Amino acid sequence: MSRSIINIASANASTSTKILLARIAFQSKQKKNKLLGAYDPMTYAPIAKLDNFTSKENDTQVWLNDVEKAIAANGWNDTRAMQAIPYFFKDTANLWYQSLINKPQDFDAFKVEFLRYFSNNNSINCLVNTFTTMKQRETEAVTTYLGCFHQNLHQIQAIDANYFTALQILNQFIYGLRSSILQHVYPLHPGTLQDAVTRARDFESTESEANHVQAINLVMNRSSELDSKLEKFSETINKRLEGYLADNHAIYQPPQ
Repeated sequence: MSRSIINIASANASTSTKILLARIAFQSKQKKNKLLGAYDPMTYAPIAKLDNFTSKENDTQVWLNDVEKAIAANGWNDTRAMQAIPYFFKDTANLWYQSLINKPQDFDAFKVEFLRYFSNNNSINCLVNTFTTMKQRETEAVTTYLGCFHQNLHQIQAIDANYFTALQILNQFIYGLRSSILQHVYPLHPGTLQDAVTRARDFESTESEANHVQAINLVMNRSSELDSKLEKFSETINKRLEGYLADNHAIYQPPQ
């Protein structure tokens, strides 16, 4: 009996030891996180909570307003705020934040970067998508295409003047040309945007003249075909008329 009591007591002591060790480990983790400044939602239970941000399902300005409210309610300083905010980024937003080489160290700097990329009214990623997918239409003049090209580029540069390099802008213009012009401009390897525009316009002019000559030749060929058909038609009519007169024993007298 005494041995059973000892075993039970030993087991209880072992369980208590495990609980104690687990508690010590948890407290140690709390202290470590506090010293390292790591954000752990279980360790630092916020008073005001935030929804995750994906950029597809959230209104940018509304979410940013919620962030400002959470910062105030939770008493976060810039350091704590910049540790906590990335925790709520998901999908595209998380990829964007991870891609930042120089991550913002305070909330004001974060707002500038965040709005520059995700602003609903002037979203640079939407502008970039429009710019990088634009193509010259088959019947569109180079001048018209260039005007749309500059308009889209200026919208992006108004947000970030250095978003594209000169080489990227040049390549985008060339690859956006319609295929008939692209295949003549690309092999020439123009070194500047102006050079590419000049070469595209030169070929467009040559292409236009060639099309004009082709159109004239086509009209002349069709005219010759029509003359041949009219001649055959006239021969057929004359033969039928001669046959009709012969059958009726009539004497054909040409008009005086």
